[in-house]
Amino acid sequence: MIGRIMTTKHFSRGVALQLVPLIGCACLLFLASSSSAHAQAPVSEQEIVVTGEEVPSAYGAPPGFSRSRFSNAVNAYVLPPWAFFFGELFEGQGFRHGPPDYLFTQEVEMGLPYRFNVAAEAGFERFNGGGGAQTVSLEARWALADWNKIPLNPTLFAEYKFGVGTIRHEEVPPPPGGGEEEESGPPKLPDAYEVRLLLAQDFFERVEWAMNWFFEKENTGDRGREWGFSQAAMMPVLLPNERLKVGIEMLYRNVTTKDTRGDAVNSFVIGPTVAWKPTPQTRLDISPLFGCTHDSPVADVFVAFSWLFGGERAEAEAPVSTRFRYYSGAGLADSRSGKDSEKEMKQVAPPPCPEWYGDNEWNVNLWGTYAFTNTEYNPNLWLVDVVQSTSEGHPVLGTYDHYIGGDHAWGGGGDIKYFFYRYFGVGFQGFALDASKNGFNIFEDPTVPIFTTEKINHDHTIGALLGTFTLRYPIPCTRFAPYAWAGVGAIFGGGERDILTTQGPPDAFAVHAQTHHFGSETKLLGQIGAGLEFRIARHIGWTNDLAFGVIDGPKNNFGMFRSGLNFAF
Repeated sequence: MIGRIMTTKHFSRGVALQLVPLIGCACLLFLASSSSAHAQAPVSEQEIVVTGEEVPSAYGAPPGFSRSRFSNAVNAYVLPPWAFFFGELFEGQGFRHGPPDYLFTQEVEMGLPYRFNVAAEAGFERFNGGGGAQTVSLEARWALADWNKIPLNPTLFAEYKFGVGTIRHEEVPPPPGGGEEEESGPPKLPDAYEVRLLLAQDFFERVEWAMNWFFEKENTGDRGREWGFSQAAMMPVLLPNERLKVGIEMLYRNVTTKDTRGDAVNSFVIGPTVAWKPTPQTRLDISPLFGCTHDSPVADVFVAFSWLFGGERAEAEAPVSTRFRYYSGAGLADSRSGKDSEKEMKQVAPPPCPEWYGDNEWNVNLWGTYAFTNTEYNPNLWLVDVVQSTSEGHPVLGTYDHYIGGDHAWGGGGDIKYFFYRYFGVGFQGFALDASKNGFNIFEDPTVPIFTTEKINHDHTIGALLGTFTLRYPIPCTRFAPYAWAGVGAIFGGGERDILTTQGPPDAFAVHAQTHHFGSETKLLGQIGAGLEFRIARHIGWTNDLAFGVIDGPKNNFGMFRSGLNFAF
């Protein structure tokens, strides 16, 4: 959250505005706490057959709490074991002054036994005409007990964010005298860690509530701190299977930096939220939230689409609440005929699991990619300064990637792999990137005199060929297979260089200067990566992964986000 957005500071110190988020927090928290005792009441246990369309229950939790994201700004509890959650989240913020900020998040989460979850997340931003990758995050969460064993069902959450982009929109205005940092270009987004306490409860067999308390801290830079809470309450308006829910959602954030610890930015937004399930596994959430303080955006609109896979054959309990128990026709007939409601009902044996991945399998994968460099792109475009600094013996050329050139590139590629056993395989990979790199052409002869400077652009296509070794784990009874690979090969088409040589006194207008141009180079490339495949059909899969390339030489390394289709034979 820190480093993404900035709100113009017009502080109102009225007591009423400061109490708005706390009053909203206290009201819903009181309702949840007062009902938790009722939720703990013992229920008569019976073995039942769950035949409804709802998602699998996570350790007895209702379906609404068994899919990781409770609403757009609130998480709750955990996933069922071996279930996968895939989400695409859009957040658009409109401010009182300045252009809007658009944030995009892609997340993949996996449920593990013993109430553990692990997840990976990628964040992107579009602001004021620029945009790109911002963060890559690794997450983990753990629920302290099965559902309703502890009031409010507390869950611990931890996340580490790797900053991979630049700060495009400051949350806190820079302190006086901060212009020097701007002259050196946009600062790199620092790494940060975040911890949360997730609370959730259903009460009155109708209303579902969840709340998150969070604290985030940047490791470097202005060492921003953020704390706050988000919460939502929802109830179904259309049955069966609760395909449509409506409710209220709010988010409070308190943000400071090392220079503004006593003068925080306080943002509080609140508004309606709607969740619609077009299918049992998919859900669309829309939350238009509106600012209540001067530091808040005028509007903060969330739209999320999520998809829950797997877990159908996990050993998850039936939901504790009878509201979510959909009995088979035979069970209903027995109850209507007056038979004992406590009668044991035998569970139907599931059919054998389909095999989505096989031994001796050929895979042909075609994908598109977004590549980002590991070096800030900020070349020195004042060519007179390039001459002056070179004549003084310490060229100031700025910072930029030495091989790809710019701070990003788009491209595509493919790979062919043979899995002689379903868990590992070998193959070849190739890709091409459409990249560009700024350069210069300088010539000076003070005896003529002549002094010419020209900015040029090296547009080039970068290609690579690698041999790879892949490890893959097809998760039993699901369409998912996480994978990791390592490869080594060659990369070519990049690395152009413009070298300026000078002779004479350390004076930009009294030296002999000439530019020497060097063409592309072929270098050794090492690559590691990891991703997740989902088999749409037995012979077609969808892959998403993240790779890091290491090129021989300084300031050459880069990363790649890749997404494509895999064809299995």
